[in-house]
Amino acid sequence: MDIVLCQSGRTLEFARSELIWYLTRTGCPALHIELSVAQADEMAAAGLPAVADPSLDDQYLVHVENGLGFIKGINQRSVLLGVYRYLTLIGCRFLRPGREWEIIPTLLTLSDYDAGEARTASLRHRGACIEGADSIQNILDFIDWSPKIGFNSFFLQFETPQIFLDRWYNHIDSPMLKPAGWTIEDSRRILPALDAAIKTRGMIEHRVGHGWTSKVLGCSATGWDSEGKDLDEKTRPLAAMVNGKRGLYYGVPTNTNLCLSNPEAVEKFADQVVRYAAANPTVDYIHIWLADDANNSCECDQCRSKRPSDHYMDLLNRIDQKLTAAGSRARLVILLYVDLLWAPIQSKLNDPDRFVLMFAPITRTFEKSYADHGDIPDEPEFKLNHLKFPSDIESNLRFLKDWEKAAPTDAFVYDYYMGRAHYGDPTYVNLSRVMWKDLEYNQHLGLNGINSCQELRAQFPNGLADYVMARTSLDQSLTFDDIAKEYYSACYGEDGEKVFKIMSDLSDCFSTDYIMKIGPRVNEDLANRLDRVPALLGKLSALITTHVSVQFPVQQRMWDLLGYFVSYIDILSRILQLSASDQPDEADIAFQTEYKPFVWNLELEDQAGFDTYRSQEILGRAIDPQRP
Repeated sequence: MDIVLCQSGRTLEFARSELIWYLTRTGCPALHIELSVAQADEMAAAGLPAVADPSLDDQYLVHVENGLGFIKGINQRSVLLGVYRYLTLIGCRFLRPGREWEIIPTLLTLSDYDAGEARTASLRHRGACIEGADSIQNILDFIDWSPKIGFNSFFLQFETPQIFLDRWYNHIDSPMLKPAGWTIEDSRRILPALDAAIKTRGMIEHRVGHGWTSKVLGCSATGWDSEGKDLDEKTRPLAAMVNGKRGLYYGVPTNTNLCLSNPEAVEKFADQVVRYAAANPTVDYIHIWLADDANNSCECDQCRSKRPSDHYMDLLNRIDQKLTAAGSRARLVILLYVDLLWAPIQSKLNDPDRFVLMFAPITRTFEKSYADHGDIPDEPEFKLNHLKFPSDIESNLRFLKDWEKAAPTDAFVYDYYMGRAHYGDPTYVNLSRVMWKDLEYNQHLGLNGINSCQELRAQFPNGLADYVMARTSLDQSLTFDDIAKEYYSACYGEDGEKVFKIMSDLSDCFSTDYIMKIGPRVNEDLANRLDRVPALLGKLSALITTHVSVQFPVQQRMWDLLGYFVSYIDILSRILQLSASDQPDEADIAFQTEYKPFVWNLELEDQAGFDTYRSQEILGRAIDPQRP
């Protein structure tokens, strides 16, 4: 085997080592494959269109025939994407994060290695953002999996992802494991390894988002915990005035906005960003977010003179000005989220090329696609700190359209399919279908991709949703059914289509809206649909017992997980049915005595695929009428 690099480079070296690793395990005969970064004219000669930005956009050529060939990309990352696509074309499959979830076939003849594809990525932005409770290995495995299925970016929230590591290593809400005593120092220590994993793969790195306002106020910026103290008199004037008081919003720094009409607050914020950009020059996108939560913007007379988004735009311009003076061209992400969904009406960006819009409609329904929207209404009423956040697609698209007029920049969506909604569709089938349709329609909305705000541990019983997201955003010509059929066949062998049919029928029984607390808690329609679950679980159990023998050990492991999935759905569906039938006390009893012990033990069986911490949080909210 002769794998030749035509140029040098960190990601090219990694691409070569990956190709050699996998081909060695297929029983590779004598192959000669060249890896190279190609010029635009080479891509054009193969019939591919010119890309807008070769550093951000992905494009590759794969051609191997009779033992000779090449894999070319418009950048080093694209070469790696081409390597993984070649491996997929010859039969490898990457079912979930982690090498133990991969299929590597034995190939016997030279013709088995023949493959070709020319591809320009349909969407520029393709990746995920860390959420939930995660181990170091969970994060590294997801980063490693990302380019294998077509993603090109990864987002580590906060300066240090302490909150997500703390939840796992200290086993919050999971008594089966002993807390490890994980600290912020531990998180800082492992951060270089996470950065290196991203950069080795040439992936586009997004960082920070939450935490800027906390740091301006001199507080911890590592999560959503209470600080346990109030602000001193020197710092208090920097904080937003809410209900006549300045201070930490319900004691939580991350949820506390600033008084953005106060020049000192603006300067401190901008200086934080400039210092971060200087210390982290390899970060591709720095997210500039205000406080989390909602209806917590400053109410002082000066701040009332503009919308929060106008003050935000002024802040962004000041950050841009100071970065320019410092010689930095770091790209900055504008967050369209809760109070900031209402677009600015007075201020404009001075340098739109530095920025990218990120549309984050966190209250949207996932039972309807953007593509199915009706007439776009007028903007929902803006009333400072008395805002109501719509779930309908049309009102949310009104926000996006207004922002695109106010800030004509590159843009992508930051959606929450796998951050909350997936607990309401535990098969992921209907949710993935909506996701596919959304991504097919993405560019019609003036968007150019997705960053998925999600649990990294969301592949129980399989990774269909992330697979659909990555494959569709890379190649919009694919149909949902084609992707799902290919994935299920890889997971379950010859009976994959039978499993998919049952999972599709189960998906129809559930509601992502219900788990998202959209609509009333008493829901007769949902309760009636859940009546069908036991019979479908009976079909799935029978198939698990009688399924056709599979070729690869990992496929048998996928079948084994379906056994746990049957038990999980049985408990989950009964709890949701009790809640929807106006029996909240009974639902809570089942949640406490059946659901929690089951998922605590499930975590021991499939830690990487199921986020026990987050599932308890989301289901607990859904069945508790009093919990926001």
